[in-house]
Amino acid sequence: MKKLLFLFLLLTLPVALSAQLKVGVMDPDLVLDSLPEAAQVQSELENFIQQRQTTFQNRYQNWLAEVTAYAEAVEAGSLSESDQQNEEIRLTEIQEELNNLQMLIERQIQNRQNELFSPLLQRVENAMAEVSAELGLDFVINKTSNTGDPIVYYSSRRAPDITERVIQYLTQN
Repeated sequence: MKKLLFLFLLLTLPVALSAQLKVGVMDPDLVLDSLPEAAQVQSELENFIQQRQTTFQNRYQNWLAEVTAYAEAVEAGSLSESDQQNEEIRLTEIQEELNNLQMLIERQIQNRQNELFSPLLQRVENAMAEVSAELGLDFVINKTSNTGDPIVYYSSRRAPDITERVIQYLTQN
C-alpha cells in the first residue's frame, strides 16, 4: 500500500508542480475547541449520555438482582425443575432485551452527537471555504488525523496553516 501511494505521489508530483496549486493545512479539532458553543454542545451530549447510561444501569442492576435471587432459590432448592427452566428462559429474555437496549442507546448517542455537532461542523466548513477563497487556496489538508498522526507525512513549512484564520472568521461572524 505504501509503495502504491509513493508511486502515485511520484507520478502526480510533476503535474501538481506544474499546476502550482496552493495548499493550506488546518487543525479542525483546534478550530472546534475554539468555538464557545462547542463546550455547551459537548456538555449537552454528556448529559444525554449520562441519562442513557443511568437508564441502562438501573435495568441492568434489576436484572442482576433477579439473577442473584434465582441463584439463591436454586441453591436453597425452593424451585421445581419446571420453575427453574421458566425462570432461566425469562432471565435470558431480559438479558437479550438489555443487549438490544444497549445497542439502541449507542445508536441514540451517535444520532444525538450528529444532531448536536452538525451545525458546528457546517459553520467550520463554511468558514474554511471563505478563508480558503480569500487566500486563494486550491486545497486544505487536515493537519492531523483522529489518532493525532499526521495525514501528510511530509509537507514544507511553506503551506499556510489557516487554523487561526478560520477561528478568527468564526468568532467574528
